[in-house]
Amino acid sequence: MESFSERLIHLRHSNNLTRQQVRESLNINNVSTYNRWENGSRTPDNETIVRFANFFKVSPMYMLGISHLMNGDEFLLDVLENIELTGDPEGTKAKYALEEYRKEFTA
Repeated sequence: MESFSERLIHLRHSNNLTRQQVRESLNINNVSTYNRWENGSRTPDNETIVRFANFFKVSPMYMLGISHLMNGDEFLLDVLENIELTGDPEGTKAKYALEEYRKEFTA
């Protein structure tokens, strides 16, 4: 399981941002506090984790390394895929919803 610091670094790099750009965007003035979050020696409070999650457009659970799903769309897709695989009557509905979802987001 990835830690908060690993997710923070990954998201910052994948968005081609510097530490300073992230700090300025989130109005985090204390450089050493931010550096401690990235090096893993500290974890921010819940409010700050939510601010990071909103900034990077991911879920707080993803930020904390608890979930591998980055956001609600990925969660919905994962649920639909699991329902589709079970083969129960709801699986047909899920399969249709999944096909529609894929058309909309892969077009």
